[in-house]
Formats: sequence, structure tokens, C-alpha cells
Amino acid sequence: MRTSISAPALAVLSGNVVPMALLVDMAFSPVVSLASCAVSILAGATLYTGAGSLGAVEPVRDAPGDSQGLRFTLSGVPSDNLALAMQEDVRGRAVTVKLAVLDPTTHAVLDSPTLWAGTLDQMPISRGAQTSTIGVTALHRGVTFRMPKPLRYTDNDQQVLVPGDTSLRYVLSQSQHQDIWPAASFFRQ
Repeated sequence: MRTSISAPALAVLSGNVVPMALLVDMAFSPVVSLASCAVSILAGATLYTGAGSLGAVEPVRDAPGDSQGLRFTLSGVPSDNLALAMQEDVRGRAVTVKLAVLDPTTHAVLDSPTLWAGTLDQMPISRGAQTSTIGVTALHRGVTFRMPKPLRYTDNDQQVLVPGDTSLRYVLSQSQHQDIWPAASFFRQ
């Protein structure tokens, strides 16, 4: 996924010291926002909790036409907190991965372009005596776009989505209708 990067971030990227972090947003209720560094990061209005060495994200591969999935892992989770993870239905929730380019002196976020976007698929949990590991797999948004859609552009499907909406009532009859236009010479008279 290609995006433009701000001028201050480009200046830092061309320097000798380039502090960066991955920012992950998972659309649970409430939204889970994690950073790949040991400290919390404020980007915009969102506070990303630092997961440090406990969190891991598979390498993001970006190639034209490629829609690789991604796997996130959070280890060292206290067994008491597993109930929170097991209550959520993860399938279909949105997830984004951003690359935060930080200022070398203040460590403020200069820019955070989106690297990867998709939907969550599964959340396998490995339980231990004291701590557990939570893994989350996600599908690239390209996979979501290629999946068949259960709805069509018909009046019946529109009634399922918005009961009482009659805007598509004539679509079928109009799609079969044949318009006959006069020849161009008719308008030259």
C-alpha cells in the first residue's frame, strides 16, 4: 500500500538515526491500539499502548496484486485477562497497521502512513500456567474485495437492507426495456 509521506518524515528517513514503530489498530469494542515499542505513543488522538518485546507482527510483504494475510502475536498475557479476549467475536473486525516515523529528539510522531489494512479472521489462544499467548490472523482487504457478495442490486435485496425503500422497484423492468431513438436526421430538420 503506497501513500505519500510528509516532508519532515522524509528528512528523518534520510538521516542517520531513524526511530520507527509499528502501530496496530484492531476494531474491538473498545478499539485495541498497540505499538511495537516499549513505551506508549500518542499519534493524533489515539494512544497506542507499547507492547515491546511481548508483541510481534509478521513482516508485511507489499507486491502488486499480492494480498498476503498477516499474523499478530501478544505473549506474556496474564491468564486472568484471557476472559476479555475470549468474549470478543473477532471475525470481520477491521485492522490497520501503520508505520510511525518518530522525531529523533522528541520521539513525537511525524507521520504514520498505512502499511496494511484488512479484517481479522481468527484468534488462536495458547494457554500456559501463569501466562498465555494470543495470536490474531487477519485477511488482507484485497481478499475481502474478491469474496462473493451475497447481495445484488435488486429491489428484494434493497428491502432486506432498508425496509420500505422503493428506489429500486423498477430496476428489473427498466433493465429489460429497449429505447428507440430517432435518427440524427430527425434533429436536423
